[in-house]
Amino acid sequence: MNKLFLFSLILVLTACGRNENNYKVEALKVTTETVSAGTANIGKHYVGKVEEDSSTPVSFIGMGTVTKVYVEEGQYVAKGQLIAEMDPTQCENTLQAAKATLDQALDAQKRMQVLHESQSISDIDWVNVQTKVRTAQSSLDIAKKALADCRLTAPCSGIVGKKQMENGMTALPSQPVCTILDITRVKVKVSVPEKEIAFFNPKQSLGKSVKVTAEALGGKIFRSSQFVRSVQGDALTHTYDVRFSVSNPGGELLPGMVVNVSTEDDGTDTDQRIMTVPVRCVQQDASGNQFVWLAKGGKACRQPVETGQAQNDRITILSGLTEDEKVIVEGYQKVSEGSEIIL
Repeated sequence: MNKLFLFSLILVLTACGRNENNYKVEALKVTTETVSAGTANIGKHYVGKVEEDSSTPVSFIGMGTVTKVYVEEGQYVAKGQLIAEMDPTQCENTLQAAKATLDQALDAQKRMQVLHESQSISDIDWVNVQTKVRTAQSSLDIAKKALADCRLTAPCSGIVGKKQMENGMTALPSQPVCTILDITRVKVKVSVPEKEIAFFNPKQSLGKSVKVTAEALGGKIFRSSQFVRSVQGDALTHTYDVRFSVSNPGGELLPGMVVNVSTEDDGTDTDQRIMTVPVRCVQQDASGNQFVWLAKGGKACRQPVETGQAQNDRITILSGLTEDEKVIVEGYQKVSEGSEIIL
């Protein structure tokens, strides 16, 4: 029994020794990029949202039933164009009653004038007659205005934004039927961090412009050098709203559209030499520190870095790298400190 046990133990140890000798860690295949510095003008990049230059709510003055709405969302309307109509029956009846009251007052004035000239009535009675005529005339003018207000016309030219009334609905005073948007010029709103808001000082940044890129329009570029900034920042995000005025004669930029906004050189700054790497290869550890993987002597080496602004798929490296170092850009997910690699 003991001999059999010893024989089995020898076989097991022999097998384990053979496995240890055969086990070998294979080198990981990676792709690297050589770090090099290039010239570029460092700008500031933001995500912006397009807003209309002005928005005008259009509503009836009085209350009534809407009989017809003549416009649709997105339609261009000219100033004075008919927008909607309200049932005029009540206003027409009020107008007829006002006309009858005025006719009665004028007839009474004509009869009383004869008596006044003959001094058969007092001056007070004559003034009362004239007052009734003026009151009736005012009521008639009000009735005419109310009837005219049953036809709602555009107070300005522009594009119909949101349509809020349909045929048969009851209109209330100041309840919008629709809004008219002026988009011949638009505003592009961006949120600027407080540490960068000084760049947008109107007294210091005259002549500087921004480039507005609309990806929804195939990457079409617009430019602007006119802007206004808010003077009160957001308490939570510590950002300030800056709105750029952009010419939009073709009406291509639409309210709500997302655009990219980047500052441009005004000709006074010189290009700077910067190092960039693909955004995807910059990692972050549990403490929030950023790093990349370098290829050194056939092994992976972790290198802490400090990053700057990102543009497209690359990010600026402010510190941590030197030229000619090789950054692992493919296969970095599989490596660890000291891993053997092959290029």
